[in-house]
Amino acid sequence: MIIEVNKNNEEILKKISFLEKKIFSESYYSFETLKEMIDKREYKILVFDEDVKGYLILHDSYDLYEIMKIGVEKEFRNKKIGEQLINFYLYNWEQNLFLEVRESNEIAIYFYKKIGFIDVGKRKNYYPNGETAILMSLERN
Repeated sequence: MIIEVNKNNEEILKKISFLEKKIFSESYYSFETLKEMIDKREYKILVFDEDVKGYLILHDSYDLYEIMKIGVEKEFRNKKIGEQLINFYLYNWEQNLFLEVRESNEIAIYFYKKIGFIDVGKRKNYYPNGETAILMSLERN
């Protein structure tokens, strides 16, 4: 079950924050950051069930939504949770999707291409370690 998180879901935001730190060693999304984001209408946060087996953070950039972060609990990977989160977005909103992904993250790049994302550019030295970001887009027909 996909849930769109709102400001009344602080327990879910805490679970996202915990999972974020567990998955990503250099996490930007603390509980406080998530609370601030959810208060702004340009952010959407989706979770896969109340136990937060996965989450998707989106930012409305006027003519498209940018995937800021997608994460899935390790033991629930390869069960189409990330795909279900993105498909929920595609079913409920009309804007194109955009994202940046580390050039070395071949698993994520494969995942995005399988869903229909295409490469649209690169940002050299984008990440703090100097790694290039691959820019990808999913155009809505």
